[in-house]
Amino acid sequence: MGKGHITGFAALAALAALPCCAVAAGTDFDSGGAAQPASSNAISSQQVPQADMSNANSNADWQDYISRLTALIKGGGLHNAGVNDLRLLVDGAQVMPSVKQDILNAKSFVDIEVFQFEPDQIGGALAALLARKVQQGVHVRIILDYYGSFVDNSKDDENKLVDSMRKAGIEVQVRPYQLLHLDHRKVMVMDDGNGGLLAYTGGMNIGRHYQQLWHDQQTRVVGPAVTPLHQSFLDDWKKLTGQNLSGFTVSAPPQSGAQTYVITHVGGDTDENIKQAYLLAIKTARRSIRIEDPYFTDDDILKALMGAAALPGMKVQLIVPKQDDEMITLHAFRAHYPDLIKAGVEVYEYQPRMEHRRWTISGSRRAPPISTTRA
Repeated sequence: MGKGHITGFAALAALAALPCCAVAAGTDFDSGGAAQPASSNAISSQQVPQADMSNANSNADWQDYISRLTALIKGGGLHNAGVNDLRLLVDGAQVMPSVKQDILNAKSFVDIEVFQFEPDQIGGALAALLARKVQQGVHVRIILDYYGSFVDNSKDDENKLVDSMRKAGIEVQVRPYQLLHLDHRKVMVMDDGNGGLLAYTGGMNIGRHYQQLWHDQQTRVVGPAVTPLHQSFLDDWKKLTGQNLSGFTVSAPPQSGAQTYVITHVGGDTDENIKQAYLLAIKTARRSIRIEDPYFTDDDILKALMGAAALPGMKVQLIVPKQDDEMITLHAFRAHYPDLIKAGVEVYEYQPRMEHRRWTISGSRRAPPISTTRA
């Protein structure tokens, strides 16, 4: 899938914490021809054409989904963010030039929360760019996960990178290690140099693995959805520093784009907001469900998918990587292949390299597909 805007009616931007992030919209499922069936009785993937549907019916189905989701979301975690310009960027060749140009344009601040900031050529180059922005008077704040970025342990290169950023005036906070509750959020927010704000969210960390070696995706967000995305960063920043940062611009909606919702998810024992959004999308789908995910192990979602595949006329398709950085997770998922395929689920393995993109696309009989991409 190449670079493009989401212009469909329904877009659901989901922000997850262990903290992580996701964006959903009406879109097509595209493996670039590189995903092969996991079994000989799984047919090749093909796009499912949208049904002929009226705007009234589409709106009714979407509003029904949101109404039901509101009852499931805990902690006021569902935010109606209005219309936004959502630009999908696939792989580092598309993501990094866009990110670097937006950082160059920033005049006030750049805020980044990321699971892993690798101390390699790509991470070092981005750190150097951020250091130059500090010299220009731009406030740069970064939140890293202790475990994800290997901070304060035997990997001295990471400690040197963090130390160098701090010496350059970049404010770097490290989220302390918590067992089974990592900070997996990937959010980058900055001013656009012209009085507005923009954000990036998706699956990418920072480093060679993510920008060069792996197949991954980020979404560039312009519009009111930037505010709740930014608030997720600001809430974590306050927890780590005690600083209550405020006074940021609220971006006006663009003239055209996608209706967007942001779901904030704390994780741990607090909520399962993202999971509930996925389960509801699966359970309300009546035409197709398409998921691309490298770490596929949730039993409730697997059961829901097998149940959905039994519905008349339903097409359920999954893509996972053939090569996974967490092979134990892939082996665990492969144990479910016989049951999934028997239930009618088509399972494909992405062949060329590690596939790190996360998509969930579901469509009812009348409404445009609801699709989510998360970190």
